[in-house]
Amino acid sequence: MRELERMFEDLNKVVFGGEVGKLFPIDILEIENGYEVLAELPGIKKENIDITFEKGNLTISAIREKKEGKYLINERVLSKYKRTISLGDIKEDTISAKLEDGILRVVIIVKKPEDFIKKNIIIE
Repeated sequence: MRELERMFEDLNKVVFGGEVGKLFPIDILEIENGYEVLAELPGIKKENIDITFEKGNLTISAIREKKEGKYLINERVLSKYKRTISLGDIKEDTISAKLEDGILRVVIIVKKPEDFIKKNIIIE
């Protein structure tokens, strides 16, 4: 069993560029104008969550801090979490996020055909 855990840790190191990352459960719902991403992040403060959007990819990163003190049992260690979701053409300025009861809700509006700029190119 420990060997299997080590294999997943090694895979995470490759996928996350050297840092160990764990996955967290997500749901992606299609809504009227785009998507709603629900990410389960219980016990993580909003200050420890980073959301970025670049080149069509939404990335959610989070860190669960370890509390100071003398532990009798310590199963909830410092953890880094990361998920990247490819969403395509999004209106970047319309992305919003809210954390409530351990659920991160990210609302994303998809670009409509009329949102794309048409530009005539002049040949020199």
